[in-house]
Amino acid sequence: MRRLLVLAAAGAMVGAAFLIPAPDPAPEPLQGLVIEAPGLSSPEDASIWYCPWAQSDASRDSVFGVASLAEATAAFTLPVAVPGQPADSASVPVTGRGAATLALNEVAQRGDSPGFVEFDGGPAAVSVTVMGESVLAADACLSSGPQVWHFPGGSTMPDEHLTLRIYNPSPEPAKVTVTGVSDIGVEVLGELEGLAVGARSWRDVEFESLLRQRQNLVITVTVVDGVVVPAMVLGNEADEDWWPGVGEATEWEFPVARVADTEGYLVVHNPGLGPVEVSVDLFTADGPVIEAFTATVTAELPARFDLSAYPGGSLAARVVASGPVAAAVVALGEEEVAVMPGAAGQASTWLLPGLRRLPLHAASIWLLNTSSEDSVSATVSPLGGGGLGGETVVVAPGVPRQVDVTVGGAEGFLVEASSPLTVAWSVRGPSGLAFALASPVAEPEAE
Repeated sequence: MRRLLVLAAAGAMVGAAFLIPAPDPAPEPLQGLVIEAPGLSSPEDASIWYCPWAQSDASRDSVFGVASLAEATAAFTLPVAVPGQPADSASVPVTGRGAATLALNEVAQRGDSPGFVEFDGGPAAVSVTVMGESVLAADACLSSGPQVWHFPGGSTMPDEHLTLRIYNPSPEPAKVTVTGVSDIGVEVLGELEGLAVGARSWRDVEFESLLRQRQNLVITVTVVDGVVVPAMVLGNEADEDWWPGVGEATEWEFPVARVADTEGYLVVHNPGLGPVEVSVDLFTADGPVIEAFTATVTAELPARFDLSAYPGGSLAARVVASGPVAAAVVALGEEEVAVMPGAAGQASTWLLPGLRRLPLHAASIWLLNTSSEDSVSATVSPLGGGGLGGETVVVAPGVPRQVDVTVGGAEGFLVEASSPLTVAWSVRGPSGLAFALASPVAEPEAE
């Protein structure tokens, strides 16, 4: 294990769908921090982001992306899942309206390394991109979340693997109950009731042996005691993707639901007691397809909508339900897997930390305007590239806008729009495909 204090000067992700806190005072040290249930939230005087899926070993590495709208220092803490062992740590400075990256292998190489990142200024955001043999995964880390986390989009069909990670970032033990529903109904998971997770540690639950050959599996994690940050990974022999859990909402937006040369499907889970009416709108380069799918979704059976019924290139989507639901999309290409939950809210400002141009990779920003009948003007600015200028694009109503990442030197991006919209990003390379939601920035409160 190597320990290195990393200082990288910077020149300039949930279910998802959480607003970024904008702290004024410097945060208290994390030592001894206890986050009170219910749910997950950073202390009011700090901006702390939790990243359950970071990994670094001989075959793969992770890159943390950080971005901030004000000058800040990002302090990394990577707990060791061995009692008594001190956590690895590092820090990265971020100039105002800037971004920076940190490779995990510069701090620790021990396989799985869930951790958290603390900022002393902001608004700020963090993402983690995992690259290596048979993996390309990316997602925004979380600063807040519900007490009940849902993971639509799972599958344990032959040659697929599905693993739930339950990360406890606090210095107190936690306890959770894991339940599931699938295409065969409610699953029996009695052995996962009251599952204990040690302080500053994590547990993995592998479902390919526990629930075999489920095509439409939704896993729910309910916090009983303490605080956890769960994440899920779906993969096959060629690629895998991580995604965070989400809460419940009556509307979900997917600025990207499918890209060219992929098949896709959208999964809606109803965690309530009664049936819920659901409609799915699709958005194409030729305009919207309103109510492309409709269904009555019961609590026992998740609904799966096949996006391949609308052939062509990329798609965006929106789910509208008569009651609270959870939703995610899955895109499958040749040796590619990408999974992403929906955005439960719109915003005018979004941070995309860690998004950058890489050799042999294609990266894109996706913008979706469903909140206005008029076009929305959006400025897409690279961060961390030494004063690179932004590009202003027009996002027509109901037509997803793709902005390819072509500039070099950027370590993240900022999107500022004239009206609220939703934003996501994708990266595609030799080892797979990944989708990630951007991180919305809260509008300042009126005095």
